[in-house]
Amino acid sequence: MTELLPAARLSSRCERCGGEHGRLRVSGVDASASVSYAEGWAVVATLEGEGRVGVDAVSGPASGLDRVLPGADARAWARVEAVVKADGRGLDIDPARVRVTAREDGTWSATIDDGLTLHGYDVAGPDGVVVAVAVLPATPVTDRRRPSPAGP
Repeated sequence: MTELLPAARLSSRCERCGGEHGRLRVSGVDASASVSYAEGWAVVATLEGEGRVGVDAVSGPASGLDRVLPGADARAWARVEAVVKADGRGLDIDPARVRVTAREDGTWSATIDDGLTLHGYDVAGPDGVVVAVAVLPATPVTDRRRPSPAGP
């Protein structure tokens, strides 16, 4: 079990306007955190060490998501939003640039068209709330279909 870290400080200052609604940041310790709100719940994910984490929670019967991401249901939207949060650019990235691929083990991966690959997990949430977590590893994994600078 990890000890409580009194040196950790959380902030969510928006880089654009200075309001308290920006990306959640952790300072004072080597960790990242993400938060999402749905149906009166706050859902938080943390990652100790290097790398970044993103979490999104969406009301299961949410509507109108397909106006932003064609064909999206709550699960698809939660995955994409978790990915763009972990990436750090948020909705500055067009959600349509994110490609999610299910894995045989029940997890998923996501690739942003600039080559970053993130690991994803659908996690249990409160009744009626869909929750997804995405992790950008400390050393980002590039799309394996692209040759590396050292060769294939």
